[in-house]
Amino acid sequence: MFKLVQDITDDFFPTLARWQSGRALWLAGGLWALGLEIFSVLYFQVYLGLYPCEYCVQIRLSMILIFLGAAVAAVWPGFALFKLFGYAACMGAAAWGLSMSAALEIVNLKTAFTPGFLAPCRVGDVAWPLGLDLSGRFPTHFMPEGICGEDSRWAFLGNSMTQWLILVYLAMLVGLALMLVSWIASWVMSRKARREGRALGGGAN
Repeated sequence: MFKLVQDITDDFFPTLARWQSGRALWLAGGLWALGLEIFSVLYFQVYLGLYPCEYCVQIRLSMILIFLGAAVAAVWPGFALFKLFGYAACMGAAAWGLSMSAALEIVNLKTAFTPGFLAPCRVGDVAWPLGLDLSGRFPTHFMPEGICGEDSRWAFLGNSMTQWLILVYLAMLVGLALMLVSWIASWVMSRKARREGRALGGGAN
């Protein structure tokens, strides 16, 4: 454990580059996103009876897409194409989830502070990407049965569900950005080392 902390503090980017070249980090991030989606169904929807709104079900889809992107990268993290797909899918889905969370937070604030405000939220129907009928095929996870602006009924450490989601997505994007930078830096350094090696080899001859 001490060596792990020392590696991170002394050689942050090289350590991160080594981690993202293996499966463990991708699987951990993907399972974390999938766990959040399952937790939202079992705890908020089943246990607390807080049914998801139009924004909520799209946020759930973004978590599943993050999981799928991380799973693809974890299949062969040493292959650039798989890793690029993982970065693109995870960062794109996290950015989309962040935008949905921010939009929902705006609705929450308007509902709380604007008398007579009616949330522009559809119940029972969502315009899914690519025309997918996720609400009909997987209603337990993707059927919007709640009203936007009601998530303020739940709070943890002073923050609502939507505020926590914004923090989670920001953490995801920052983490993915650091991973991507470490990968690019590692690739540049390895190419530089190979060029220097060839130059030294040519000079010796």
